[in-house]
Amino acid sequence: MTKNIVSQNSEYPRCVDGREAVAFVEWDGSNWIVPKKNEEATKEVGPQFLGASLLFVKVLEEIAGKDRDDAFRMVEQASEKIGWGLQIHIDDHHGETDYSVMTDEEIIAESTGHHTGCGFAAYAWGDQGTDVIAMAKERHWRIQVLHGNHEESGAIMNKRVGHTFMTVQGIEDKAPRFNTDVADAEKMFGILGEMLKDDSFAAKAVEWNTKTYKDVVVALKGVKSADEVEVNE
Repeated sequence: MTKNIVSQNSEYPRCVDGREAVAFVEWDGSNWIVPKKNEEATKEVGPQFLGASLLFVKVLEEIAGKDRDDAFRMVEQASEKIGWGLQIHIDDHHGETDYSVMTDEEIIAESTGHHTGCGFAAYAWGDQGTDVIAMAKERHWRIQVLHGNHEESGAIMNKRVGHTFMTVQGIEDKAPRFNTDVADAEKMFGILGEMLKDDSFAAKAVEWNTKTYKDVVVALKGVKSADEVEVNE
């Protein structure tokens, strides 16, 4: 069994990054707030997917042919059914911005004001990636802020439902990893397939997700080839 696979402790999906979180920013119904930052933020480990909740937006566009508004709406509805929150991520400009010394007001201004740092968004949507991140924020999806540069030295596809990779422990062990929780993604694909009334959607989504994850972790230099991606049963 892969080291540092632990029970998930959050209902919010996070990206496949091996970088640690430094802050979370969420909408409380009327304002943006900072529910967690610094050490408390590093301990939150929800299920990991490419782009966090954005994986499912892209899959609906790519496989079901949905336009972006419909895809966002369906992901929101399906996430509510499964009991997940909605989340995207940005970064701290690869360590150039020190969130650890900011006030909550400064964290909110910084994190809502820029839309970069998600490699999947750039991979999936190209120049429109920042527009997709901005759209998620307009819909008040929660924001995870990640720290530093990519230093991952491996990639995992985890098949244990309700489990994920403990990112901060991987960093402390000097073995940061990309990880995606494929069994949890399959649950969401199933719900979306039911909403679409398309029995073939889930299988197509699984195939697309597997290929794309391997492509992304190679592109981000976590592994040299797709054959090096480790499967955790």
